[in-house]
Amino acid sequence: MGKTSTDVATSSLARDVDDFRRADAQLNRRLAARREPNDTDRAAMHFIGTAPAERPLTPRDLAGFLGISTAAVTSVIRRLSERGQIVVAPHPLDARSKVLRPSLRDLHSQGDELSVRVAALADEFTEQEAAAISRFLRRLTDELGDLP
Repeated sequence: MGKTSTDVATSSLARDVDDFRRADAQLNRRLAARREPNDTDRAAMHFIGTAPAERPLTPRDLAGFLGISTAAVTSVIRRLSERGQIVVAPHPLDARSKVLRPSLRDLHSQGDELSVRVAALADEFTEQEAAAISRFLRRLTDELGDLP
């Protein structure tokens, strides 16, 4: 039996995902070498940037969201703070804790270069195409999350 068009599309899609994973790994190595935002930093910024103003996040909140220890989150906070992306301030109700807020500079910026490029790429697709791509990426994310 020959391959169906679905088999060919699926194998092409699987190859494209593998190519994407390699390119992403290479990008992360380059970013790490230049001390620029990595995936964890971008996820942290998104979480901090979307927190309601009336409920600022604590380092413990960020650690829970990222799935890392509170000790490890200290490095993330230091990198974001050194780049001027966040402000770390005393917690208004708990003197032992801190709150994390996006800096005014970061609130008004378009985001890092990757975020700007992703937004530009997204504009190239129709709503239906974007919905299919989004559904695929969500399912892929779920599959990755289910791996041991």
